[in-house]
Amino acid sequence: MNRATPNEPGPGAVDAAALSQETEARLAESELRARVADLEAENRRLRALLERRERQHSEELRKLHTALGELQERVYWLDRWHIDLNAIMERPAAERARAAARAAREVTRPLRALARWLRT
Repeated sequence: MNRATPNEPGPGAVDAAALSQETEARLAESELRARVADLEAENRRLRALLERRERQHSEELRKLHTALGELQERVYWLDRWHIDLNAIMERPAAERARAAARAAREVTRPLRALARWLRT
């Protein structure tokens, strides 16, 4: 008697547990591939962002170094000519000069704004 019992698969039967495990393995593999693809896309996005930020940073450093060089040149000439700006600005004439500069700016600013408005 070579009959298959309900608990044992017959000679041509497919093992449902093995099929289920294989299906789960394929599903897990496809999920992993999708996750890897997502991570690779995020990695590319972050690398591009980093590259943009590095370019911005280098541009800011270039501007900073340019401004610093200009300032050092001004300080050099003030030192060479023995000019003390603090001492000059403490004098009463300096206050009058600042007041004159403020008055000149009050006149020129509206004129410059008008010129800009007329150009547009």
